[in-house]
Amino acid sequence: MRVVVDRTDFEEVLKKAKLATEKKTANPILNNFKLSAEEDRLSIYATDLENFLVMELPARVEETGESSVHADKLTSIVGELSSSEVYMELKEDKLLVKGGKSQFKLVCADPSEFPEFPQIQCKNTIPSNLLLKGIPKVEYAISKEDMRYALQGMYVASKEGRLHFVGSDGYRLALYMPEGISLEEDLLFPRKSLKVLEKLLKDALGEVEVGKDENFVHVKGEGWQLSARLLEGEYPDYMAVIPTDYTISVLLDKNEFENTLKRLSSVSSSKGFPVKLTLSSDVVHVEISDPEFGEGKDEVDVLESFGNETMEIGFNGKYLLSALEEFDFERVYLKAIDPDSPVVLESANLEKDPYLCIIMPMRL
Repeated sequence: MRVVVDRTDFEEVLKKAKLATEKKTANPILNNFKLSAEEDRLSIYATDLENFLVMELPARVEETGESSVHADKLTSIVGELSSSEVYMELKEDKLLVKGGKSQFKLVCADPSEFPEFPQIQCKNTIPSNLLLKGIPKVEYAISKEDMRYALQGMYVASKEGRLHFVGSDGYRLALYMPEGISLEEDLLFPRKSLKVLEKLLKDALGEVEVGKDENFVHVKGEGWQLSARLLEGEYPDYMAVIPTDYTISVLLDKNEFENTLKRLSSVSSSKGFPVKLTLSSDVVHVEISDPEFGEGKDEVDVLESFGNETMEIGFNGKYLLSALEEFDFERVYLKAIDPDSPVVLESANLEKDPYLCIIMPMRL
């Protein structure tokens, strides 16, 4: 293998590819990249056995071939080179890396030991900016350790002319519902893959291809392709848990509500601070009490209301804040049935911001 690549482009590709490598592993090959030079391109393979990422960049290939080198070391070296190009040549069991006056010889592993990569299968396309927007909208609500493995991923499916992005941990559910995009098949992206995918999508233009097979969900963009191992189990019927009738509904200024919760969280000794909301037709009273540090009270003006009842509901304040941070529209509805039933936070303009979050109350 003998190849020359642009240093800046190579560094960017390596940084993205490194996200799919495994640092803590008994299998040292997973700490490596596999490099494959052929025709006019260099391909970089990276995997942690959950994510299988292939990155490509244009190259001047003087001799085809492949090698496997330590991911962190190669990325660090390329990032520190002062030259505009990087020259790499495989000599016996070492990879010679040269740039300007600098040169390094990296120990290589046998590239044949690198895991086999799945074949990409894609049936549909999604605008890359839409997929990029959908991830943070629901990622915060995705379960980290639920034994229902399907809840450890972001679910994407077509429902009644809308594309649904869903994340849930059983205590809250985030749902982003943009119009106009249809998929032939539902997709489930593991939470561990979303950071890798976000990084790839930030520089993507136009559309990306998406699809799945029996074992993997696939995404393909210009110069890269990612396959993520599918989670076990079917995604729950999330539409069944969304309430349709409410006893009380209040319209609130999103920023005012968010800032109120942030102020009161200063009193709490825990990240998941408990708060009590007292809903009424003209104001929402917000209270927090911490046995170690004290208590606090604040209120949020109600801009519009439905229902004349007064209702007290306890919440994990962190859940409320996490949801509010992802709303794009400046006003949100808080809709409740009773103190023990799921509560809905919903954008006041579903055309501009088709987003809602369901949160289970907690007993204080």
